[in-house]
Amino acid sequence: MGSVWLAIIYIGGWILSMRVFGYFWKNRKLAINDAEPWFGENIARSQYIALLQQDEPEATETQLTAALLRRAMEGVVRVLSMREDKQVLANLVKQGTVGDDIWTQFTLSEKELEAEIMNIVEEANTFKENWGQSILQTASEMVMHEKTKQMQKELEVRREEEARKQAVRDSRKEKKTLKEKKEGTDAPAAAKESTTAAPAPAAAAEVEATA
Repeated sequence: MGSVWLAIIYIGGWILSMRVFGYFWKNRKLAINDAEPWFGENIARSQYIALLQQDEPEATETQLTAALLRRAMEGVVRVLSMREDKQVLANLVKQGTVGDDIWTQFTLSEKELEAEIMNIVEEANTFKENWGQSILQTASEMVMHEKTKQMQKELEVRREEEARKQAVRDSRKEKKTLKEKKEGTDAPAAAKESTTAAPAPAAAAEVEATA
């Protein structure tokens, strides 16, 4: 009799464990399906596809290659960004700071980006043989060039801002110096007036004594 109850308990526990597993597996699948992309809309890709589908007038090869190159630049930017984020995110997941759902979201976006890069290479080869082997390198160089220009602009803005602040400080310092000089000049004049006016009471007393 005891063995029967033991079998029932075993089967009941097995069924319960399967239901719990099914519940968490279902939630995990929903989390994967609902995971948001790591990046926002890829505007460069949308613009390239729009040019391909344009009929009146049809996009020229120059326009298409320029759009594809811009799409490749966006791909390079995203690859560099994900490389920086991956190590940091892996450490956060290991520490338990962020959940597995964030890692799942990241890995899905990483696979999508890999597919995007492969598609860019394939598209490049349709315009020129073996262009796919060099388009990403060209895009990388252009990205670095744009970053350098942006850094130079930011540096120039900071210099102009610092020069403006320095001009304000110099103006305040000059006003303070002029104010101190003015106060220093007014002090002897006030003392002189006080000295000149001092004998007046004595003179008045002498007049009264004479009277």
